[in-house]
Amino acid sequence: MKKLYGILILFFLAFLTLPSTAQDNEWKISFFEDFDDNSFSWPLGDETQSTTRINRFITESNYVWNITTSDPNVSWMGLNLNNPSDAMRYRYSAEIRLPDFDPLACAGLLLDNQGSSFYGYVICNDKTYSLIHAQNGNIETLIPYTPIKDYDSFSAFNITAEINDGWIDLYYNNESLDTYNITFGGGPFGLIAMPQTTESTDIRFGALSYESSAAASQNTFNAAAVDPNTSNNMARMVKMLNMKERITSTAGTYITLPERDISLAMMGYSTKEGLGINQQNLLLQSDISWSSGYDHPNYSSAGCGFFLRGVDESTYIEIFAAMDGAIYVNAYRAGTLVPLISLKYASWSIEGSGRIAVTADGQKITILWNDSILGTVTDATWMWSGDAGYIVHSGTNGDFGTRCVFSNGEAYLFSNEQ
Repeated sequence: MKKLYGILILFFLAFLTLPSTAQDNEWKISFFEDFDDNSFSWPLGDETQSTTRINRFITESNYVWNITTSDPNVSWMGLNLNNPSDAMRYRYSAEIRLPDFDPLACAGLLLDNQGSSFYGYVICNDKTYSLIHAQNGNIETLIPYTPIKDYDSFSAFNITAEINDGWIDLYYNNESLDTYNITFGGGPFGLIAMPQTTESTDIRFGALSYESSAAASQNTFNAAAVDPNTSNNMARMVKMLNMKERITSTAGTYITLPERDISLAMMGYSTKEGLGINQQNLLLQSDISWSSGYDHPNYSSAGCGFFLRGVDESTYIEIFAAMDGAIYVNAYRAGTLVPLISLKYASWSIEGSGRIAVTADGQKITILWNDSILGTVTDATWMWSGDAGYIVHSGTNGDFGTRCVFSNGEAYLFSNEQ
């Protein structure tokens, strides 16, 4: 588990103003550094502040920070660059090499540096990423540390943050990871390092670039089409799913879902509570917590989740997080069970909590856990409109059976019904 640091150790502020050069008709390169030499007079040598020492040096086209600290903190270096007055979008990139496995460390891009506040997009060598926001000495985690499926522990990687219309889109090796709605003040960018231990840690920064564009984005996300009543978290989910081509439209209607506390003590059975939604394409998400009235239930048959496209009691699709640590997606047609997919989300537990989400768009059904995509069914043929709601599977007859509490539920009903 990574620490959230409340003390910021501020090191060096490099002032660089470089002319823009045309890259193509859309983007202009405002800054590029590949560390072939030290022509920009990057700070080198030892620097000590409080309990942290950093030795910086350039070798093999890498700007290396060797950090030793008795109290791990955030270390950063800002680059004060003039933003073009006509810019509508900003793109920042860096190549980074972290230790293979140990010591545990994170590093990334410092964004919108306002002195007492900044954003940080970081990658960690435990194969996770996060977006943090520092303000007045405190750090808030905006995007929780989320697994990167194709992280390579033995290679450098490239990260990119693109800011457009108040959204920051995050990329890893040119693949879309996530997005978040931020308050962007146009501040400069830089580098950030977050050692997680007191061991001596080498973090290597390679090619570093900053680009700007005066052209509007050509991607398919239409912020104006999103229901203006949509919560920030739901709007982020809609944009992220659109970026990853899990949904084809962002227009729709946002609603909140009622809280429910549902128990069932009938092993091998389930109970559903509909929400009165007659919809084919939608996004559902809710915090869930579960518990069992018996210490040894049927783990794979006990859990909480959603059903959707429900025509009647025997024809619907279900998505539920079971106590065995898997999320099961099943379809029922006239009472006949057709398993579609199972996805691991955690280890087994008779008591736990998390946030489950599912989006259905035509033949695509995508499952998320704690705001991270677990998997997608791409050939679901159950493509009719129907009710949606909560479902509870019971894994025991003991005491109250299986109990599920649903809270902070939201739904987004897409307008592209077929």
